[in-house]
Amino acid sequence: MLTKQKKLERFKALREKNYRASLQLEGFDVEPFKVNAEVNSSSEAELIAKLKQRYAR
Repeated sequence: MLTKQKKLERFKALREKNYRASLQLEGFDVEPFKVNAEVNSSSEAELIAKLKQRYAR
């Protein structure tokens, strides 16, 4: 039988895993190296323009 602390740790890990999976399903890059590389190489204005273009209908 698991202790209360172990149950909380497992629940937290599962919640984080599910959150990352839902972000991936929505099309977001959840790999930290990809996100950091994109942020460092683009200005804020460029990132905003990319987002506007992506969500334009």
